[in-house]
Amino acid sequence: MNINDKAKDLALCIRNTNEFKTMNKAKKDLDRNSTLRKQFDEYVKKKNHIYSRYKIEDASKKISQLNRDYDKFFNHPLVSNYMNANRNFNTMMENLYKQIESELTK
Repeated sequence: MNINDKAKDLALCIRNTNEFKTMNKAKKDLDRNSTLRKQFDEYVKKKNHIYSRYKIEDASKKISQLNRDYDKFFNHPLVSNYMNANRNFNTMMENLYKQIESELTK
């Protein structure tokens, strides 16, 4: 089996994790509400704009303000659920990357 086949197997394993399934369901739930989805996309666009335009120190202050502006939005159950599910998935993936790095450096 070559590396590309292993990559496909790994992707399938990731797809079968609870973290991925939960995140995918939360994303679909959020996508069904077009108003919330539009607000979420707007937030991401503003955040990316800040990071691309300002130095890290200045960006941190502006992101903090942006997050305060969107505080009520983040408390909406669909948004909160998606953010938490996304965070859990990213943590799982970070741990996977660490495991791979550990195996490579043995």
